[in-house]
Amino acid sequence: MSWYLDSSAILKLILIEKESRALVAFLNEPVTTSAISRVEVIRTLRRADPQKVEIGLQILHKIWIIPINQTALLMAENLPTDISLRTLDALHVASAFMLGQTIQGLITYDKQMAMNAKKLGIQVLSPGVK
Repeated sequence: MSWYLDSSAILKLILIEKESRALVAFLNEPVTTSAISRVEVIRTLRRADPQKVEIGLQILHKIWIIPINQTALLMAENLPTDISLRTLDALHVASAFMLGQTIQGLITYDKQMAMNAKKLGIQVLSPGVK
């Protein structure tokens, strides 16, 4: 079974941050993400550390990337009113929710996303965060 990684988690696999080691140690199986992660990750790397774009692409090629389909769009548009997420975060949560029992849960380092995903019954982890 797989975990869904949002872009904040994927970036920790590329850029060395305090949680990176714990995340790498935790991941021992294939992971999944949405196609929007590719855009978010590459754009972030181009701004933060352009020399890491190639490493980012290599990491992304190892992740199962699901397309943004009509179901994910509709789910993101129609999340309950008590779910407060920015647009791209809503798409991540909708994508993870849509995958249901095929994933163990969502790995994110975005506190707002984590809180709202939990409200929807999605298991959320942030390895390395105390």
